[in-house]
Amino acid sequence: MKTIVVTGCTGSVGGAAVRMLRERGYNVIGTTRREPREGERSLNLGSLQSIVEFVEKLKADGIVVDGLLNNAGTMEKNFRRTDDGFERVIGTNYIGTYLLSRLMIKAMGKELQIANTVSLTCYTAKFGKDFFDVDEGNYSQLGTYGNSKYAVMLFSQELARRTGNRVNMTDPGVVNSRMLHMDRWFDPIADALFRPFCKSAEGGATPAVNAVTTDCTMQLFRGKEHKDVPQKWRKDNLAAWLWDATEVKIKEKGIEL
Repeated sequence: MKTIVVTGCTGSVGGAAVRMLRERGYNVIGTTRREPREGERSLNLGSLQSIVEFVEKLKADGIVVDGLLNNAGTMEKNFRRTDDGFERVIGTNYIGTYLLSRLMIKAMGKELQIANTVSLTCYTAKFGKDFFDVDEGNYSQLGTYGNSKYAVMLFSQELARRTGNRVNMTDPGVVNSRMLHMDRWFDPIADALFRPFCKSAEGGATPAVNAVTTDCTMQLFRGKEHKDVPQKWRKDNLAAWLWDATEVKIKEKGIEL
């Protein structure tokens, strides 16, 4: 039986993905920032040390993982930093995904299939080499979130190129989940107008489950379909820069890759 790790298993999409994978016959290890229940393990993607400890514990316990679904993420109303000093959205959504993926590949010592979660907000991303330079003055709730997801898009392509692993991206679309709340005054209005038309948790999880179990690679999964990554998001030079720059920032925190 193949084993798949699903991050953010207590969220609506993550929880649905866990259920669907188990129904397909996979052994699933869910991760959570809360107190873990049976079949779950503790992991905070906003903490580099938590990621290192999670991977080391899997290896020490002799657990061989076949797939990794990077589902966990956050959207923050206000500017905040992780304990490592990174802006929290970028630190969790992108840097956490980067470090976990690379350490898992290294620890498993075999091909690991990876599915990374991107977003429709990639369309609005304004991404450049100032990506990491986020502070209280230029932080934007949707803008920073979109940039973090675009970084995941670039990283996914570079990860497949540099490692040869099967790597796909999953876009859940607009799902009826807590993520829709922006902690703004208009949340109740948005709930009344838009939530009835949003996807169910299962609808959002379907492309994720397909992306982490397929035989293909470098595909963008949406709904029940998949396609090649759009040409406008294929920026090899920028992806290579991002990989190297991220590695430097992580190594500056004392973690070897």
